Amino acid sequence: MEPLAPKFSQPGTSDLGDPEPISPIFADGRPTSPEIWDAERLALKQRWNTVLGTPSFDIFDMRSEAVQTFEQPGYTGTVFKQPTGPETRQTLLLMEPTERRASPSPGMVIPFYEPDRMAGISLETLEPITEAPNIQFARHLVQQGYVVVCSQAFPYNTVPEPEDNKGFAWWQAGAEKLLSDNPDWTGMGKLAWDASRAVDLLLDQHDIDHDRIGIMGHSLGGKIALYTGALDERLQATICSDPGIGFAFTNWDAPWYLGEQIDRPDFALAHHHLLALHAPRPFFLFGGEADRPATWQYILEAQKVYDLYGCKEAIGFYHHGAGHRPTEESLHISYRWLAERFGLEDRPWEL
Repeated sequence: MEPLAPKFSQPGTSDLGDPEPISPIFADGRPTSPEIWDAERLALKQRWNTVLGTPSFDIFDMRSEAVQTFEQPGYTGTVFKQPTGPETRQTLLLMEPTERRASPSPGMVIPFYEPDRMAGISLETLEPITEAPNIQFARHLVQQGYVVVCSQAFPYNTVPEPEDNKGFAWWQAGAEKLLSDNPDWTGMGKLAWDASRAVDLLLDQHDIDHDRIGIMGHSLGGKIALYTGALDERLQATICSDPGIGFAFTNWDAPWYLGEQIDRPDFALAHHHLLALHAPRPFFLFGGEADRPATWQYILEAQKVYDLYGCKEAIGFYHHGAGHRPTEESLHISYRWLAERFGLEDRPWEL
C-alpha cells in the first residue's frame, strides 16, 4: 500500500483563507526535545482539564448491562446501558464483525447523538437507516473488520424531550440540568467523559488490541472525538469530520460545549493547544464547511509539537470543500489513513 501523499499534512497552497489570530504554542522559545516538552505538556493538559471542569459526583457503580443482542449481515450487535454517573446511563452499541481482520482486533469508538445513525440501523426496529449513508462511520468500519462501539450524547439521556423541541431546545434543557447538578463541570467535559466510558466498554471486550484503538466522529461527534482523543491517552488515533476547529468556526460557546468562558478577553487557549496534546499520537481532520482552508493554521502550529517527536506527517487535514457531510473520497482517504497508522492493510467497504 502506497502511503498517502504529503499534501494531507501540508497545505497545497499558501492561502489559509481568513484565519482568526492564534497565539503560537511555543511563545517563549521552542523546546529542544520531547522530554522538555513533556513537562510543558503536563501543565497544558491541566489547563484544559480546568477549562472542562469536574463533575460533582465521586464513586458509582460503573458496570454496564447488556439489554439486547441481534445479528446483522457482517456483525453481531449488542446494546448496552452503561452508567455515566450515579443517576445517568447512556446507550451504547457494540458491533463485533463476523470476520475480524486481526487477533487481537483493532477497535474504534464512534460518538454521535445516538448510536443508530452512525451504525445505520434503528435500534428500536432493527430496520436499516438509508438517510445519510456517508456519516455511518460505524457501519463502514465494522465492514473493514474493526470492533466498534457507538456512543450517545448526554442531552438525550439526561432530560425528557421538550414538548416544543425546536432548534437546540433539547440541548439547552440538557445543559441546564447538567450544570445545575454539576456546577463546576461543562457540557464538553461531560461529552468527553461519556465517550471515555465507551472506551472502557471497548477495552473490556475479548481480544481487543489496546495499541490499535481510536475514535472517529462527525460534526458533534467530531467535537467529542477532538477532546476525547486529546485527553484520553488510551486512544491511539483520532479522526474528526468537520467539527469546526476554530472557536469562531462554530458554536463552541454554547452552554452544552464550553460556555461563555471562551469569549473572555483573558481566555488564552485555542484548539491548536488541544491538538498539541494528541502528539505524537496520529490525528486526522477532514471537512468542507465548518472546517475550511483556515483550519490549516491550527494543524501547522500543532505540527511543531509533532516535529519534536519526528512524526510531522502524523497530523493532517483534508479539505473536500463539499459541505458539512463527508464525501466518499474523504472517507476513503480517512479509512486508508487509519489503516496506515495502525499498520493494517486497506480493506474494501461499501457506502
